[in-house]
Amino acid sequence: MATSHYLIDAYNVIYKSSLLRPVAKYDLERARDMLLDLVQCFCLTGDYEVTVVFDGREEEQTRQAAPLNGNAKGMHLIYSPHHTSADTVIERLIYQEHNRMNCIVVSNDQSLRSQCRGMGSLTMEADSFLNSVRQVERSAKEMLQKRRHAQAMLLEDQLSPSALGVLASLREQLAGKEPAPKSGKGPREDKKSAKG
Repeated sequence: MATSHYLIDAYNVIYKSSLLRPVAKYDLERARDMLLDLVQCFCLTGDYEVTVVFDGREEEQTRQAAPLNGNAKGMHLIYSPHHTSADTVIERLIYQEHNRMNCIVVSNDQSLRSQCRGMGSLTMEADSFLNSVRQVERSAKEMLQKRRHAQAMLLEDQLSPSALGVLASLREQLAGKEPAPKSGKGPREDKKSAKG
């Protein structure tokens, strides 16, 4: 199965999503970092390729705008060239794609969505994408918790008390010790009475 390639109209997602818009009102830098961290998590937990496209200005193109932990595998950051919008960059990227049906453009910009759908790609609104990211993140956390629980559980935690008693008796026998009888009979006496 081919990898899905998400192309994100970054500032549109920031200003149109219910999660990031309130943050951007007070601290655009923080909202950008939040978006990039969410995308990074999304890339780490699935087989996705994500290209985040920012409307660039010359001073921003030299500035590092990666998430705090660096870029994840499959995550790409692009600043649009001077006098070119992120929408135009995304349209060009879609045009250059060989398998456009695997491309998903994330934006609430109706013009961009319509243009990209016309070229054969899929589209998704900002909140739908962020909800998908959070769902993938929740699923990954649940899977990790299940793995931790399964790894932490010892074999003896899964055995019944009677099975544990039999194993303890066998261990003592193998060590050359005589087990302390629990029911008045030891395992050897139980075997003798079963034979005779």
